[in-house]
Amino acid sequence: MKPSCCALILLLAMPATADMTLKARQTVDIYGSSALEPNLADVDYRLTWQLSGEQTEAGCLPSQVLVSLTATVTEPLEWPQTPAWQNYRLALTAYERLVRERALLSGEWLERSLFDIAAQSNCEQLRQVADNVGYHQLDIARTLLRDFQQQNDYGRNLGLIRPE
Repeated sequence: MKPSCCALILLLAMPATADMTLKARQTVDIYGSSALEPNLADVDYRLTWQLSGEQTEAGCLPSQVLVSLTATVTEPLEWPQTPAWQNYRLALTAYERLVRERALLSGEWLERSLFDIAAQSNCEQLRQVADNVGYHQLDIARTLLRDFQQQNDYGRNLGLIRPE
């Protein structure tokens, strides 16, 4: 199996003009390997967020948020060179694009949610609130992806049928 990796920077807010007093970074898996057995390809999506805060008269506010999504796909070194297997590979790619769209949407929600945090009394409290918001959004992302996979029988309902 060969791993391939791509990183997508989703959204970067405008840089803060004042000193940044907080940098909290979290990395959490939101989607693991396919439930298909035997696995012919595995996909792992990982969301990472970084938040900077700025102390103002109103309290510590989010000043910069960076959310990134990394997708790692592991697939066989070679696929059988038959039309059925080539069609299966194309269907698998199309299915993973649909999953990726949901993961990207989750990243956008995470970025928006982190920026919408109200001013906190200090930047340590902002970090704690940001972590709570981030983990809550990741739970939503896991549910969204799991439900999509289950509703589509892990791609089978969309034509992802493994050749015999």
